[in-house]
Amino acid sequence: MPQPLEWWKREPGANEPADIGVLDWVRDGYVIDAGCGTGRHLEILARRGVTGYGIEVAEAAVSLANAAGIPCVREDVFSHVPPRPADTVLAVGGNGGMAGTVEELPAFLHRLSSWLTESGRIVLTSTDWRRFPAGKLHGSAIPPGSYPGNKRMRFRLADQAGPWFPWVFVDADTLERSCQAIGLRVVERKEWLGGAIYGAVLDRSPSA
Repeated sequence: MPQPLEWWKREPGANEPADIGVLDWVRDGYVIDAGCGTGRHLEILARRGVTGYGIEVAEAAVSLANAAGIPCVREDVFSHVPPRPADTVLAVGGNGGMAGTVEELPAFLHRLSSWLTESGRIVLTSTDWRRFPAGKLHGSAIPPGSYPGNKRMRFRLADQAGPWFPWVFVDADTLERSCQAIGLRVVERKEWLGGAIYGAVLDRSPSA
């Protein structure tokens, strides 16, 4: 699955990722971008007057973000402690998958929500495994009883490849159920590529 590397590296004429439009949901306030890469989302939001910072595990990406003037720290979602509550937490660029598995998705969403102000929101994008052609995401048979969106991934550039890591391609219905289990709700949705990629805004349900 090709990645928009040229866009992340700020190369002239690079095509934007399909899900970049979800940034229109962020109109003001303070933002934390989880898995910010080289900081492009924060760069766009800063031009609109929205401030914040990012966290990222890839050392090279953090260096590129900081070189571009984007506040970014090298940490992971599961250990980071924000200095202040955020109005919006981003998990964009498919980063809803950072949960790793569907079983860990509620805990992942709960952690992101713990960074929010009382009225704060999570903006995430993910890949709906149901909308991909048969065989596109699955190189082998799915074990009985396992969730089809639970995958392992690695990044490859030319003849170099990184380590394998868990990633979940969560379908939109399962996302809604995971939100309900921890007192969140999906309040807005957008889709691209026939629903294969989608974005969602999550906030706390009134009864939470």
